[in-house]
Parts: sequence; structure tokens; C-alpha cells
Amino acid sequence: MRKALTIGELLVTVAIIGIIATLVLPGFLEDYHKKLYATGLKKAYEMLTNAVNQACTDSNVSYFYQTMYVRPEINPATNKSYQQEFVNKYFKTVKFSGTSPFANSYKAIQSNENTLIAIVRNAGIAKLAGGEAIYFVCDNADPYCAFLVDVNNQAAPNLAGRDLFTIYIDKKTNKLYDPNDAYSCGLKKEGEDTVTYSNDGTGCLSRIMEDNWEMKY
Repeated sequence: MRKALTIGELLVTVAIIGIIATLVLPGFLEDYHKKLYATGLKKAYEMLTNAVNQACTDSNVSYFYQTMYVRPEINPATNKSYQQEFVNKYFKTVKFSGTSPFANSYKAIQSNENTLIAIVRNAGIAKLAGGEAIYFVCDNADPYCAFLVDVNNQAAPNLAGRDLFTIYIDKKTNKLYDPNDAYSCGLKKEGEDTVTYSNDGTGCLSRIMEDNWEMKY
């Protein structure tokens, strides 16, 4: 007849399981969070695309530069900036505390240098119902408008390229794009050993899209 495990054997078993969990759990959690960030970025990318196209449709124009939302000034009829009106109208927003839904500062993945989010006057900023923070700025002199997106607003890790990303829109094509290539997001160049990560998340959208919406860095 098979005997039951002794207390000593149970303690040894529990200790082994604990050691295995200690070794495996951090990697599992890191992969899990990377999937969350990549999923959040894809969702934000789709929301931005839909908002830009819907704004053009509602304005009865073909391209975003033809809408009023590229104007970097206050709408006298509403006393709000045109860019804030765009954010409020085409995204599901919720109230946020303080002056910004973004974290106070962000770091690059490979650097401890702090990057602050400088809010330009008359830009659009909001916390979305899904938990994202977005910042929209546009200037007549530029061929693009810029979106800054934190997929989980003020929550950690507050790293550029993890939860903070920069996305541009070509005003004359409505195309959303990354203002930098994947080499600015840790991708090694052939024959080189060094890697670089930008301090504003540029390059990481490119890399994640190239990897079929997976964060492999």
C-alpha cells in the first residue's frame, strides 16, 4: 500500500515549486505585460485612424489638412482649441485629475534620463474611457500632426517604447506613420552590436507592426 507524503517531503515539494515559480514567473509576467502594451498600442492606432477618417467625413473633405482641426488656435465660437475639440468629439473621454493624464516623466528603455511631456498651448489632451492618455498637436507649418499615446495613462512602467509611443499623421494622405524607423527601438543594424532606444517611443510602432503587433524587445 502506497504511503502518504510526510511533512518533510511536502515541504521539500513546496520549496521546489517555489524555486521554479521564482525562476519562471518574472519572465511570464514580462511577456504578459508586453502583450498588454502591444494590444493597447494596436487599439490606439485603430482609434486614431478611425477618428481622423471620421473627422474628414464629417467635414465633407478628403484629407485631414482640409479640416479645421489642424488649426493651432482657439475656436472663438466655443472658446476651446480646435485640437481639443477634435479630441473631445472623436474619442470617448473621461475626466482626469491634475493638469495631465500622462505621467510626470518617462524614461527610455536603456536610459535613466527623464523625459517630460511638454504640453503645447492649444493642443488637445485627454484620458480615454479605455484608460489611454492621448495628446494631439498640429501646426500649419508642418506637413504632419502628432499624437502622443500612453496606453495605460499614468500607470507604470512609464517607459518610452513600452507604454508611451509617438505617432504621426500625414495631413495630406491621412496615413498614420512612425516618425522614426525600428532601429530607434532596439533593432540591431547589421554588423553593429549597439542598440538605441528613443526617449519618446519613436521607432517602436514601426518595430511592433513589423513583428505582427508583438513587442519582441
